Amino acid sequence: MSEKLLVPAVEAAAMLSMGRSTFWNKVKQRKLPPPVKIGGLTRWRVADLKRHCDEAEASLHLASN
Repeated sequence: MSEKLLVPAVEAAAMLSMGRSTFWNKVKQRKLPPPVKIGGLTRWRVADLKRHCDEAEASLHLASN
């Protein structure tokens, strides 16, 4: 089976090792990528979540140097 492109909030939060309420708070604060709406579904692009993590890690490395 191929890797998922889109995930619901529960899976997105788990990918980021945080609870659902923390995840939603960070989305509302625009600290995480916004969701995409498909029909009546709200989903997050896995690529956006990975990119966010990569950028956050890179900024930590820059701040520590």
